[in-house]
Amino acid sequence: MFLRSLLSLSVVLASQSAFSEAVDPVELGKVSILGNNQNPEQIAGSAHLIDSIELEKFEYTDIQRILAAVPGVSFRNEDGYGLRPNISIRGTRDDRSGKITLMEDGVLIAPAPYSASSAYYFPTMGRINGVEVMKGASAIENGPYTIGGAINLLSTPIPYEQSGKLNIEYGSDNTSRAYGWLGDSKENYGWLIEAQKHQSDGFASIENASDDTGFDKEDVLAKFRVNTDRSASVYQQIDLKLQYSTELSDQSYVGLTEADFNNDAHERYGLTQQDEMDNEHKEVTLSHLVDFGQTQIKTTAYYIEFKRDWFKVDKIEGESISSIVDCANSGDCGTNIPTQADAIAVLHGSQAADVSIKHNNRAYESKGIQSTLSHNVQLGNTEHNLEVGVRYHEDSEDRDQPTEAWSQDVNGNLTYVSTGVASTRYTSAEAWSAHLTDDITVGNFVVSPGVRVEDYKIEREGSADKVANEQVTLLGLGATYQLNTNLAAFVGIHEGHSPAPNDSESDPEEALNAEVGARFNNATLQAEATLFISDYSNLLGACAASSSAGDCNIGDTKNGGAATVRGLELLANATRELSGGFNLPLGVTYTYTDAKFDNTFSDNSGVWGDVTKGDKLPNLSDHQLQLRAGLAKAQWGLDLKVSYFSDTCSTAACATDEEIDAYTVVDVASRYQLTSATKLYANVDNLLDAEDVVARAPKNGARAQKPLTFIVGVSHNF
Repeated sequence: MFLRSLLSLSVVLASQSAFSEAVDPVELGKVSILGNNQNPEQIAGSAHLIDSIELEKFEYTDIQRILAAVPGVSFRNEDGYGLRPNISIRGTRDDRSGKITLMEDGVLIAPAPYSASSAYYFPTMGRINGVEVMKGASAIENGPYTIGGAINLLSTPIPYEQSGKLNIEYGSDNTSRAYGWLGDSKENYGWLIEAQKHQSDGFASIENASDDTGFDKEDVLAKFRVNTDRSASVYQQIDLKLQYSTELSDQSYVGLTEADFNNDAHERYGLTQQDEMDNEHKEVTLSHLVDFGQTQIKTTAYYIEFKRDWFKVDKIEGESISSIVDCANSGDCGTNIPTQADAIAVLHGSQAADVSIKHNNRAYESKGIQSTLSHNVQLGNTEHNLEVGVRYHEDSEDRDQPTEAWSQDVNGNLTYVSTGVASTRYTSAEAWSAHLTDDITVGNFVVSPGVRVEDYKIEREGSADKVANEQVTLLGLGATYQLNTNLAAFVGIHEGHSPAPNDSESDPEEALNAEVGARFNNATLQAEATLFISDYSNLLGACAASSSAGDCNIGDTKNGGAATVRGLELLANATRELSGGFNLPLGVTYTYTDAKFDNTFSDNSGVWGDVTKGDKLPNLSDHQLQLRAGLAKAQWGLDLKVSYFSDTCSTAACATDEEIDAYTVVDVASRYQLTSATKLYANVDNLLDAEDVVARAPKNGARAQKPLTFIVGVSHNF
């Protein structure tokens, strides 16, 4: 079976047998995006799987911490919890992961993938059973964002027999998590009920206030399956998946000045005490699988709603919060707050000021139907694994943004004054897409040609009506040669595309992407090395509150012109058996990225800033390194991760107070198997309690990583 053997390419070493139940071919919700039943050594491109065993080692609920083990993947920290990830693959723009294709069980999860791709929603990682990362030529299969690659999250499968799981944990800052699932299968049906509650008071304090800075998340999921007898000549299966989640988090966009960061990296300004995210997510998917033997057809219809209101500080005395932070840092001030001393006093609540707090209120809808036909056929000495897929999709974003006026007194107290007229905008998209791939095996060679077609229309109604209407055909070609039992070489090239915005002044994002690499796999060592390049004819940036420092119109886009991203990815995992029954698992992940603009231009919007040819792309470290080591014996285990990120900048120009110095994060996880069904665990994040600047966005302020935190928990299978 393809996925079972794919574990040899996994980001981490894990037991095959433990994951095999999650990838049975008749478990419809577990059918992987990684392709048909081919040999993993013959995959034409770089692909990685993090399975449930590895996810349980550190009990991470932050997708960014999980993905640090995958070469070629980078991210920008923001809140310390990974509530709103900023993920990049091979140098794509990281803002809200808006330039990569995000899926759960093969279904697009961004609130509006075409009309507003920035994913303010991200699935609750505590319930996720596995993570697939696809790069290279195989990205053609998964759109609409095909330059860097795709991430597919695997939800918990319906079990084969009556069983369940319960996790209870508690940790720093009154952080607690209760998670559990229960399910069963019979010959012709199966079901699963899953729920999680995750909350924390938060690690930051608020100046002049006693408010929490944490979150409260709840997530409920149900799955139901009906199927024919497995011995039927034509097997059929219907799966229904229902999911509902809410989040209420006291998070802010406002960072700190350099002086305030150095004084207390984990204190927020008092004017952010009203900042709050309130969201709700609903999803229904209905899938049908028919298996004729050599031919399988899977069809999925989906409907997703997402609503959120991020109530956060917008302006003080009519000036943007980012400009006030800049004024406090450098003395480069505006008219209404004319001096550095004024800016510092306003931020600390010792000077009266008018404060605007905006409801960033959005309602999203995403719906569609997709169908994939897979066919395996032997023609002489040639084997073909053919896949044809088609998807019809609609999505929309309905924006309603009233601004509230508040008054700050000289003691830092905020008093409500009034609510202004809301600014509204409606954006919608309609898209057809199709792909055709064929993995052609001849002896030790596998050649994988592919084509993808995207036809979409994006319309914006509001202050300025805009339309984008594009039809694009993308080609890809990958090849693999099995040099011997353990060693394979691969090469790939594909055209990449990101949908054009609803902005007549901007062009679609396009790049020609190539990779060449090799992978090695035997009983004790798995390794992969890949060279890659993305040659952008046009790099596209979007004005977003989460990344742009200027006063641009949210949703507008700016051309970045030509750019080149090239790099090296390395991955190795090994296990040594020591005397006394000890095992020593070791692993390393390394990514080198050289990402530069190929032209000179000036952008006053704050999306790119002033760019000179040869400037580096922002928020992208040249070097990322993770070292992993463990020690295990019988019932207990200890695992250590050391992650290093080299220096970078929040803008291309990298002016004063825009540098992000290199930093290191150390995490430790321990576990003890009390019984065959019960496990005790204790984990520490940021063991060294480092307080480095890890980001300067949103809004130009310095942000620290989460401080040293711990959790202790118990997990029971039944």
